[in-house]
Amino acid sequence: MRRNLSILYALHFRYRYSAIVFVVTLIVFAVFENLTPYFYKQFVDAAFKNQFSSLMQIFIAYSLVRIGELIFEQISRVAYDLMSFKSGRDARIEVFTKIHELDFAFHLSKSTGSLISVMKRGDGAIFDFSEIVNFDLPRLVIGFAIAIGFIFTIKVEIALVVAAAIVINAVAAVFLVKQNLTKRQEWNEEEDRVSGIITDNLINFDTVKLFAKEDWEQKRLTATMKIWMKKLWAFAYSFRMIEIVSGVLGNASILATLGLSLFMLSTRQITPGEFVLVIGFVTGIYPKFTQMVFRLRALAKSYADLDKYFAVLGNELTVKDPKRPIKPKMIKGDVNFDNVTFVYPEGKNPVLSNFSLDIKRGQSIALVGKSGMGKSTIIKLLMRFYDVQKGEISIDGIPIKKMEKSFLRSFIGVVPQEPILFNNSIEFNIGYGAENPTLEQVKAAARMAYLDDFIETLPLKYGTNVGERGIKLSGGQKQRLAIARMILSNPDIVIFDEATSHLDSESERAIQEAFWKAVHGKTTIVVAHRLATIVKADKIVVVQDGGIVESGSHRALLQKPNGVYARYWSLQTDID
Repeated sequence: MRRNLSILYALHFRYRYSAIVFVVTLIVFAVFENLTPYFYKQFVDAAFKNQFSSLMQIFIAYSLVRIGELIFEQISRVAYDLMSFKSGRDARIEVFTKIHELDFAFHLSKSTGSLISVMKRGDGAIFDFSEIVNFDLPRLVIGFAIAIGFIFTIKVEIALVVAAAIVINAVAAVFLVKQNLTKRQEWNEEEDRVSGIITDNLINFDTVKLFAKEDWEQKRLTATMKIWMKKLWAFAYSFRMIEIVSGVLGNASILATLGLSLFMLSTRQITPGEFVLVIGFVTGIYPKFTQMVFRLRALAKSYADLDKYFAVLGNELTVKDPKRPIKPKMIKGDVNFDNVTFVYPEGKNPVLSNFSLDIKRGQSIALVGKSGMGKSTIIKLLMRFYDVQKGEISIDGIPIKKMEKSFLRSFIGVVPQEPILFNNSIEFNIGYGAENPTLEQVKAAARMAYLDDFIETLPLKYGTNVGERGIKLSGGQKQRLAIARMILSNPDIVIFDEATSHLDSESERAIQEAFWKAVHGKTTIVVAHRLATIVKADKIVVVQDGGIVESGSHRALLQKPNGVYARYWSLQTDID
């Protein structure tokens, strides 16, 4: 609770003037709205004493209080809105930013559906939680204090009964709300699991259809929903228990206070005006207490959602930016892996062991080898998705640990094996590689990637939406678009990760020609299984068992008797 409140109020007090106005006007409003029983007492006492001349004065004072209540309520609400809307916006931006900042390992371990569910609930919970804590509960507490204070001046015995009833109600409410919170958290876990399954199916619906798994997925969701329903019923029962207990205790408290007050009125221990004051406060205070219990119930619900929402901000980065980063004005492109050893967080055995590789400026290097030998790991380490446990990776002699991750990645252009595109236009997706590119620049990049002819056949051309994750495009078209995006970014270091694996032979040849032209003079790293695509590389590096077993040009490696690369080449050319 302390962590969540500290985050919430840190957000609120960014707008301290609105916060100060809100607090002051809320207190005045809460005092004014709870003075009505006091004026009822004054009316009755004046009437019983035949002091009709003072009734008008009481009426005027009462009218001013009611008008003041209305004015200060509206001012407090406006000030609260100014504060809470902006802090809610800031919270959403900070959580979104934090998710982007978190390491590659975090996203591998999280379900997209669960994260979406957490953010969706949290976005709403921050407003509900804030309003209850900042607006509703302070009003109720001030109302209780005023009521008990006035009753205490009339009869201590009645005030003690009211105070005791409030304490009993409060203890019961805290216990019941705590139970409700636990049930809500358990249900949230199941809700996230259900959301994860549904989101996975929506993203991968084509795979579901390819394998005719519609019925199987429905059964999987149904089985998960059984547990979800069980947790939901437990959550609902905890609500019913709050309603029953608060209702019984509230009514018992009203009857006990009313009975004692009637007895004291009949024995002339209190005046009719004092009786009216007590009844006015009591008939208001216990419904307000029931209201507070329900607000606490809503608070528990919002807190459970907010706790997960703010928990995102508490995730620690394992790959951290340096406190004093180095930011060279120009990148030459010399890359060096020096005795690098790396084990994945969930792994036991090193993927790379004492791995060393020196790539000169403007040199093209091809990484080849069997799957799982560490080729993609080399790329991830260079991008600082992970940090090495031993050794060092440097660019132009500067350890990449001494660079900000965003700066490091800004001068590296990557064409991944499976390009993921935004659900937006072709122009947007190609232009994503640069800062505010013009349409002509986008078209030029598309021409270099041999994609412009296809785009021009589309009715909306560059305004065509590619669908979620680029589903409206073929595999080859997606890869050409990714290549165009990389070309537009004009990086100093280029990484091609199986970038032509989905292309036909004719397109692949055209792309290769454009590719080698685009990367001329740039440091280039190519990860490839199709060896025909890397013949032009300056140096081919064969990775096996976490290290380099062979390196050299295509021609030199073919001349090695019993060489690993020669064997790979022979297998592929024989098949071809």
